[in-house]
Amino acid sequence: MPSAFKRGTMKYLILADTVANKEKVKAGDVVELPIDEGRSLVGYGKAEEYKGKEKKETNRSVGLEKSEKKVKKRAK
Repeated sequence: MPSAFKRGTMKYLILADTVANKEKVKAGDVVELPIDEGRSLVGYGKAEEYKGKEKKETNRSVGLEKSEKKVKKRAK
């Protein structure tokens, strides 16, 4: 039995903006909730059990001050 069941919490993927664990959560967030609260959100269609890894946030900006990459210029 996974350790999440022993503690009484599980990870859930939020499908719609809502309030969970007394805080506002947005669609796409992965939050750890008590099993009873998570099951009620699943029943309402606002969450589903999370299976997998969290998505790594990527920085796609190019050429901005906070950018990691420099702008590539074409040769003349």
